[in-house]
Amino acid sequence: AVAASAALYAAVTVPAALRPAEGVETVLFFDGVCNLCDGFVNFVADHDSSRRVRFGAIQRHADALHRAGAGRYAEGGAEALSTLVVIQDDVFYLRSDAALRVIALLDAPFCYVAAFHALPAALRDAGYRLVAKYRYKLFGASDTCRAPTERFKSRFLDY
Repeated sequence: AVAASAALYAAVTVPAALRPAEGVETVLFFDGVCNLCDGFVNFVADHDSSRRVRFGAIQRHADALHRAGAGRYAEGGAEALSTLVVIQDDVFYLRSDAALRVIALLDAPFCYVAAFHALPAALRDAGYRLVAKYRYKLFGASDTCRAPTERFKSRFLDY
């Protein structure tokens, strides 16, 4: 009963703690040729009814990443295309922090997955790195960067 209460408490409080203040833009930069990343973007777009998350392919927005201090994750950087990058209020987040901050903005019940943020970052990021390492083998890759459909083109940064 104690464990269930703790899980419920985390599911309710953690997502709220990860959300930025009202009016703060959240931009999710993703590997534009990665099918797993593309699926995540589609999932976010479908379950973010408040439209708080905007999107940009890492390959197309190196300048924005450099301005935010995350240039090493842009194409050509030391850790290019190794992680999602989320920018909120001029602060950037990587790996599981990035994914969970975006998930915290989704509609219920999906936002409750952000409760995994209560786990140690080293554990979360080890899992993230493992999936990231094999994502092309498991989910495939496209030949070109994802182009937004008309359905949610307005949610993408300049394309």
